[in-house]
Amino acid sequence: MKPFIRHFTDIACRTFKRACGLALFLSLLHGSIAQASDLACLTAGRLDASGQWAPKFDGIVLLDSAGKAISSSKKADLQAVKALQITEPALLSACEGDRPLASGEGAPVKPKSPVPAAKPGRLAVVGIGYPQLRVGGALVEVKVQISADQTTMVLR
Repeated sequence: MKPFIRHFTDIACRTFKRACGLALFLSLLHGSIAQASDLACLTAGRLDASGQWAPKFDGIVLLDSAGKAISSSKKADLQAVKALQITEPALLSACEGDRPLASGEGAPVKPKSPVPAAKPGRLAVVGIGYPQLRVGGALVEVKVQISADQTTMVLR
């Protein structure tokens, strides 16, 4: 009789552990989406030390208030960006503004996991920042207004 009870106890423990793991994953997933549901940033490209695109990401089109594409890399022109047209999912991140980016040296490599991304479509732009890179140049970081239904999770 003991092996029979032990068998069901083992099954109950495994089921409980899986349920707890699933609950933890869902709460983290919900937290990621909740953070992305108001203001978030995405990277439109990188400017080299001379201020030229190096590269500009193909999946993101910068638009002015009239809906015309802005291809210039001049910061004065980039301040006119009022919207984005995204043609493929774009990773969302915390906004760094004009601060230098933190170094990832010595940080352990993490396994791939789901991260929030903006779905293809048009997003309103709230601002633009230029976090400086240690190797020279800067990222073009676009702060966007985004709702939960405009986000998805991608494996990164």
